[in-house]
Amino acid sequence: MALLTGRTSDFLKIGVAAAGRGDLALLRSVLAEQPQWLRRVGSHGRTLLWEAAYRGRQQVVEFLLDEGADIDAWGCHFTPLLVEISPYCAARYKKHAAVAELLVERGAREDYFTALYLGNRGRVRRQIEARPALANAERKQHDPNVRGTALQYAVAAGHNDLVALLLEHGADPNRNGHWLVKFCVWRKRADLLKRLLEGGLDVAGDELPRSGVADPAIAALLEGYGIAHSPNQAEGGWPPIVFQCRGDRGGNVNRVRSLIEAGADVNVRNHKGQAALHCAAKAGFADIATLLLEHGADVDALDAQGQTPLAALLRSTVKDKGRLLAVARLLVAAGANPDLTDQRGQTAKQIAARKRDAKVWLEALSDVRVRG
Repeated sequence: MALLTGRTSDFLKIGVAAAGRGDLALLRSVLAEQPQWLRRVGSHGRTLLWEAAYRGRQQVVEFLLDEGADIDAWGCHFTPLLVEISPYCAARYKKHAAVAELLVERGAREDYFTALYLGNRGRVRRQIEARPALANAERKQHDPNVRGTALQYAVAAGHNDLVALLLEHGADPNRNGHWLVKFCVWRKRADLLKRLLEGGLDVAGDELPRSGVADPAIAALLEGYGIAHSPNQAEGGWPPIVFQCRGDRGGNVNRVRSLIEAGADVNVRNHKGQAALHCAAKAGFADIATLLLEHGADVDALDAQGQTPLAALLRSTVKDKGRLLAVARLLVAAGANPDLTDQRGQTAKQIAARKRDAKVWLEALSDVRVRG
């Protein structure tokens, strides 16, 4: 195979991806060229073994263990797991029983945090009663902003009974409490948030997460505790609706719809001047773009660089050309003007003319436009 650079992008896109797919032949070639990748740690702690266990790739797991992979290297996909878990916990959580059993045979054990995440109430209760300090135990995460408290593990996995148990034994919900609020909002678990608030959680409104509070029960609960919140409130420069339209959020149209129903402004901007339609167009999310347009999104909104959603789409790195073409035609049909000039002095048509399939793109931009 071609020489690997050793860059993080190669490790994730080639090595970790091969482990996740169960491509044992490719993985053997990768490790022959980059043997240090066997124990290399990627984003949020992910290793080759962790990814294979999470995906249930038994042959790859066995091979990596034989080669000396670290069975105790914890990691996660932050979305949807929220906290780091062991390869064994990942396999058990994803119901890959054979992989979980193989890991146990090789020495994996269910520790306190694994028991919390998997909802093993009996084991957690016994451990806390033997060592009360465990109610406030923390497990270090690779992301320094997420401390990984016992409560975070229980909330991340959605175990209301374990949250109650921890609080009963003195767990402090204000240790990194803003993350607990975020986890409850992301999980749409008003019941967990209510229990935490009743247990002493005190969180200001400006600490609410960028995913937005679209769940009516959570919004009502927060209002009842005097916590002000706006569906357009930005975190890190990203209003919730703009953030949810990004390509790395997966294109969940129902989340965007919920935010609109909760009062989100479809034309609110992020710190780069981008509206939700810029992000949806660039990601090739046709259903989200349609929803935004139906609710009054400005089809020719300009970002800080003077770029329209159509121009953003044409500069996208998304490989699925069909998805992008579908959104391009949608924008043009909605009245997008391909002749607007951005701060670089370029129009959407000029960008399209430089693309490999220029003829196809220019035809898409010249479709009859329906102007309101």
